[in-house]
Amino acid sequence: MAVTILNTEASVTANKDVVGSWKYEVAGAPYGYEKGTLVFAEKEGKLVGEVKFADGYKIEMKEVKIEEGGIVKCGLYVDYEYISVKVKLEGTKMTGSVNTPDGELKLKADKLQ
Repeated sequence: MAVTILNTEASVTANKDVVGSWKYEVAGAPYGYEKGTLVFAEKEGKLVGEVKFADGYKIEMKEVKIEEGGIVKCGLYVDYEYISVKVKLEGTKMTGSVNTPDGELKLKADKLQ
């Protein structure tokens, strides 16, 4: 009798798939915030991260997590306003949105090698 083992790993996104630096763009974001780098790391089994803006300013991400289907969610405080981020991870690309007090803006990011 043959036993077939299905590889379910392909559909599961792990922390290691997100860890690293991602160059991002948010069209329509205020000047200084529209481009930069998302930096994800794993600390004690949990995802952590920060946003580095073009001018070198950094903001720590809050509640970084990966959900089923490669959805990465987090938030951060920018100028005392909470901004939530939701992106879909597809290989070396991320696409999604950021919810700001001024409305939703599109975010795209590419993993840096």
